[in-house]
Amino acid sequence: MLKKIPYIQGLVWGTILFVLPLPLIQTLAIGVPTIYQSESFAFQLGSVAYVWFLVAIYLSTRPKWLDRLIGLPSIYMIHGILSLVAILLAYLHKSLSSSNGLIKLTGDWAFNIFIAIMLYSLVFMAGWLTTRLPIINKIKKWLEKVFKHEISVWLHRVNLIAVILVFIHVQLISYITAIKPYITLFDIYSLVFATVYLYAKFKNSRLLPKAKLIDKHELAKNFYEFTIRFPRSQKINVQAGDFVFINAPDNKALHELHPFSILDFQTETRTLKLAIRGDGDFTREIQQLPLGAWIQVDGSYGRFTTFIHDHGSKDLVLVAGGSGIVPMISIITSYPDRPITLYYSAHRQADLVYANDLQQYAAAHPKLTLHIQTGRFNSDVEAKQLPQKQTIYLLSGPNQLGHAWQQSLKRNNILPNDIYYEEFSW
Repeated sequence: MLKKIPYIQGLVWGTILFVLPLPLIQTLAIGVPTIYQSESFAFQLGSVAYVWFLVAIYLSTRPKWLDRLIGLPSIYMIHGILSLVAILLAYLHKSLSSSNGLIKLTGDWAFNIFIAIMLYSLVFMAGWLTTRLPIINKIKKWLEKVFKHEISVWLHRVNLIAVILVFIHVQLISYITAIKPYITLFDIYSLVFATVYLYAKFKNSRLLPKAKLIDKHELAKNFYEFTIRFPRSQKINVQAGDFVFINAPDNKALHELHPFSILDFQTETRTLKLAIRGDGDFTREIQQLPLGAWIQVDGSYGRFTTFIHDHGSKDLVLVAGGSGIVPMISIITSYPDRPITLYYSAHRQADLVYANDLQQYAAAHPKLTLHIQTGRFNSDVEAKQLPQKQTIYLLSGPNQLGHAWQQSLKRNNILPNDIYYEEFSW
């Protein structure tokens, strides 16, 4: 059970890298005419790259079934790495094969689009990179003044045009389309992934649950708490520590979905509480929504509850920084009888927005132990005082905090399978 996540991640990688491309590789290897055998390897590389691009597009739809297995941050990481490697294969395909006319033109256009979007994504969409390279993060913050959230999402979708150009590129090659088993599989792959993607987009625009904004108030400067209520006809499956993607369909600047952690969900009243800090153009704009506005909700997502259940009745140590406290509060209130130790910190006293609420809750729940301070904890010092057995560790907050605690816990002989950090960086 404890090795479930690495096993499933390995299975996902194996399926994507080897199983899905294999039928195309086999049919192409058998069917390539003798005169083109010298370019057979290049054709194979192009086929694999195409399948991986299709998979990357599918992963961008945030499949909930896969999120519950490996977590959305892992899905996005696979999406990013897969896209980069697929572009590398596309480059090798382009270098090792020859073409002309419209065949060459469609291939070149597709490749150039992939390169342009890759460079853009490395700055704007790959949080795992920008959080580790300060210079890239500075460039991102400067460019965000021009490239707003909505523009970034739409530019990312230009990848679809590139994939369509690749599809046309292949259909124009007569000796490839003459390989009936290959081209049949190629078309089936394209149709299946296109259908799944289009349905996901249709669902996001037409079928998502809607809730009405019934309350909002500012807890601290630039930090709001929203309460939304779902009609009786709408249902949403929420677990402790989850997050949702929301938009405001009636506001032109808020059409694209954006993630926020869930503070609380009450089944009886059908109300959902979200904490929203104005870090970007979307979050600042949504803070201005009037009461009564309709909000679409996609979710929920997250693996905190699944991780807890996978480890039985072990004690919990929670580490939260800044707004990372939000999912931890829902975990604390969902497990009132579980021994829980919380480390909650923020750069400024004013940013410890839930400190008083937590202290009041702890006074009535003796199994909750609080450590709250301004400024980061010394994770190495704290880790030495924590138990190594019958305890699991959940981390939430800025990347530097999460990575520092991960390393400190591992140095204190905490098993990696007993640590879960849901990296919120996309």
